[in-house]
Amino acid sequence: MVLDTNILIAYLKGEPEVVAALEQWRREGRGLVVSSISFAEVLALPALSGSEIQVVTRFLRSFLSIPFDERLAEKAARLARVYRLKIPDAAIAPTAADCAMPLASRDRGFRKVKEVSLIEV
Repeated sequence: MVLDTNILIAYLKGEPEVVAALEQWRREGRGLVVSSISFAEVLALPALSGSEIQVVTRFLRSFLSIPFDERLAEKAARLARVYRLKIPDAAIAPTAADCAMPLASRDRGFRKVKEVSLIEV
């Protein structure tokens, strides 16, 4: 399952529903993946202190990170045009589609993206 940035941030904030879901998925042995775009978005949070950056980096490295390359960039550009998505969202969606995994997100904008199977948390 590909985790959207908002799921990662909600987990780090300790939001009970997301913490429970992520822990359940890990217990079930589900493959949990993040886009390198989400990796960057989380680490770019302005409120993170130096020590928090280290903790968050370790957390993010606990997932398989899929690099955002030219192939995904072309797919993201198409999704951005078709569904009027912002580039970070458009970049994460084809990661899920390419991995043939559902996308876990709180972003209802993904409901319209036919290329992904959405799991709303």
